[in-house]
Amino acid sequence: MLNRVLVLAAVLLAGCTHEKYLVDSKHPEVEYSENGDLKWHDRFIDPEDLPGLLEKSGVDRKAQIDIRVPERIHSLKGPRQLLFMLRRAGYTRGVLVTKKHASSNASGPSPDPARLQPPVRQKRMIRYK
Repeated sequence: MLNRVLVLAAVLLAGCTHEKYLVDSKHPEVEYSENGDLKWHDRFIDPEDLPGLLEKSGVDRKAQIDIRVPERIHSLKGPRQLLFMLRRAGYTRGVLVTKKHASSNASGPSPDPARLQPPVRQKRMIRYK
């Protein structure tokens, strides 16, 4: 009996009874798919629930909210409706973004920029008296 009480107390005190999300990136991110599904923190949500979830998470109304859309999306009607819904709820900085990626192509040490340009010849200055 005492073990059950201790386990129950540990679960309740551990914070399992509320929804508080920590955002890893600089801005909160929502993923919008081509077929209209909305994903937030690796779970699918209804678009109408997004403003409430942002408020529960403590996202400031002036914070930028990134809405990730596919690069080759056919229609921006759905994401624009989502931006409008956020704006009605007071979140005025919704931004449509595409997938983040970085690439680098290096084949060795970078050459010295001075070596790439031909040397500049100095013209002789002739002084007349």
